[in-house]
Amino acid sequence: ENLIDSSPTATQCAWIYQTFLGGGGFENDLAEIDLANDWWDVYTPNDLLFDICEPLSRHQGCFIHVGYNANFQKAEFSLIPYSLCRLGKLDSDKYAGKVIVSPNGWGKYLKKEDVRVYDTYNPNPIIIQKQVETCGGWENYSGQIIYFKLSDKYTYTKSLIEVAYTFAQTENHMGMYYVGTVKRSFEDISMIRHRKFDDKQDEQNFYNNIKSISGLENANSKLIIEDDWDDEREKTGNIRIDTIKNDVKPEKYAHFENSSANYIRKSFKNIPPQLVDYVAGKLGNTSGEDLIKAQSIYNSLTSRDRQKIEMLFRELFRNYVIPIESDW
Repeated sequence: ENLIDSSPTATQCAWIYQTFLGGGGFENDLAEIDLANDWWDVYTPNDLLFDICEPLSRHQGCFIHVGYNANFQKAEFSLIPYSLCRLGKLDSDKYAGKVIVSPNGWGKYLKKEDVRVYDTYNPNPIIIQKQVETCGGWENYSGQIIYFKLSDKYTYTKSLIEVAYTFAQTENHMGMYYVGTVKRSFEDISMIRHRKFDDKQDEQNFYNNIKSISGLENANSKLIIEDDWDDEREKTGNIRIDTIKNDVKPEKYAHFENSSANYIRKSFKNIPPQLVDYVAGKLGNTSGEDLIKAQSIYNSLTSRDRQKIEMLFRELFRNYVIPIESDW
């Protein structure tokens, strides 16, 4: 999450991938279905779809809470933030029967009583009844959590940005370099050397004067050093100023920026560049043919992920409290 949030290109790519996963929502009009059972805050299947697409785009997985009624029907759904959830210990069949949620996050000072333990998703009425009995009745039953993944290769899914994490860091560091350069008003770094002052107050006044003419934002472009130089050309005088020039050309910045953006774009299932950046002569035509082709290509590249999401919703709404006729 930090890698994506610190990189403008990664943030944009995750958002584009997220929008292609959810598209325009489900084909049927499901606006009257409230998954949260809150009359003041309606939560529709489309809302759930768009919500889960964010952690799917960032983590390739999501945790969904499923609530049941006493007839063993699914009655409500809600998304739990990905970073708050952990899987329970795997058994010999590599199956985790519990999901642990820490509402306040994870850390070394976390106490056992601060976390909540949920059963892993299993809609079998016999299993649900046993879970209800174990916790002391329906009034104490907290439901189940399904951990949905777009890839089953690892216990926890691998974020797409991990392939290009060095380039996300490069963008972040480039940003810090830019802001540092702007703060010192694009000036070269000056190294001001002075001989030892006889009076400490005179030395402090000298430092204050340098800061006042530099300004608060530009003070880091001045390096002040006490020195006792012995140069045949400059034996006299108490102050010597040397300049450290920055000879890096803007073209070099552009190379690193373009390369980093390109690799990050590729990591998110090879998003066509027309969807990420304005390309001169490509998106400026009136027909928009290149943009339409780019959308079609990325639709094709992400189609398998959408099929998995369709399977998820078909399973989620199987035995829902309100029968729904929908092409998930």
